[in-house]
Amino acid sequence: MGPVLVVRHAIAEPRDQAPDGRDRTRRVSDQGQQVMRRAALGLRRVVEHLPLVAHSPLTRAVQTAAILDAAFPESTARRELAALAPGGDPAAIFQWLAGIDETPVALVGHEPDLGCWVGHALIGSPVSFLAFPKASVCLLDFPEGAAPGAARLIGHYPPRVLSDLSEVAQ
Repeated sequence: MGPVLVVRHAIAEPRDQAPDGRDRTRRVSDQGQQVMRRAALGLRRVVEHLPLVAHSPLTRAVQTAAILDAAFPESTARRELAALAPGGDPAAIFQWLAGIDETPVALVGHEPDLGCWVGHALIGSPVSFLAFPKASVCLLDFPEGAAPGAARLIGHYPPRVLSDLSEVAQ
């Protein structure tokens, strides 16, 4: 298994501005779109292609995945993965990754679940110890396959760093 990019969704609108007032339908805000587009361009300096982006079914994660897709138009496909929704099953993410042939793959989801899943991947315990601001990316490698405690941390990129990388790319 190759690299896995763990991506927190972009900045979303307040709940009271969601179409139906529910958390799951909150959309990426204008500011969030701008920050995520720059982050996605910077991400192109980290990985050359991105064959697959899996995302939570919540609107803001779907929209974040679409922004990643636009930054990697030559190679990206998107898949909804229910386990990436808040409260999802971390074991199901490992199981899904075990069946993936193409890498790198991106996982777009939510906090605190993503931080706990990264901890589980790195140390085998669902403990969050990395800051995961919105639109940030954590790059993991699973040299022996996707399993708890089997990951190596390759990079951790807050949106500001990815934005700086996007300026280098232009």
